[in-house]
Amino acid sequence: MAAMLIWEKRLLFGSTAATLLAFLFQIIAVGTTSWIHIQFRSAFVRNASGMDVYITGYSGGLWRSCEEGYTVDSSGEKDDYEGCKSHKFFPEEHELKKDKTTDIQIVDYVRTGSAFAIISLLIMMLGHIFAFYTLRRPRYIVKRLTSLMHFMTAACVLVENEVFIRKISYTQDNLPDRIPAGAETSHGYSFVMSWISFVAYVIAGAVFLFTSHKRKADMADEFDECVEEDEPVVIRR
Repeated sequence: MAAMLIWEKRLLFGSTAATLLAFLFQIIAVGTTSWIHIQFRSAFVRNASGMDVYITGYSGGLWRSCEEGYTVDSSGEKDDYEGCKSHKFFPEEHELKKDKTTDIQIVDYVRTGSAFAIISLLIMMLGHIFAFYTLRRPRYIVKRLTSLMHFMTAACVLVENEVFIRKISYTQDNLPDRIPAGAETSHGYSFVMSWISFVAYVIAGAVFLFTSHKRKADMADEFDECVEEDEPVVIRR
């Protein structure tokens, strides 16, 4: 029984360390623009700040996107160009009609993905409060609450990632001005880190659930320190 107790503690410590790392991964993923990289087959020219910019592609994330390309100076030399702008979550109707690279469906995708990203981060913080309390006072009910928080986090991250995938698919099918035919698409490190966070929280939720069995005092040995934590507290006057 003592060996089982030590093994369970190591599992809980390891799972909490993994979720802390996954929390950091998710913060990086949400705050960066390396979710998707689009490379155009041929550059197109756009005038920006009074000069011609040759756009060769762009990268995008949950909050903003960055155009990539180059400019040509008077001597014919190429200079790298990158222009970033934040997504508009509440654009005016005339803006949607004027901008051929977006529509109301894309706006809905952006809102949904960003909302679930924020919710996932909030639940991650709440889940770690329960996890730290569990490591100090390993009551079975707190382990189950921690498991629930981790599974809810994984569900939010899953929705966030699936919404982003659907947004890119919809853009390819309906907005050729945004992703032209023949453009090469590839996912970046932000997208990968978000999926790593999802996997880490699913595994951690399963670990906390697996170790949340209630111990009975009459079936435990003298080495089981967690039995007292799982016994009901009797309040007397």
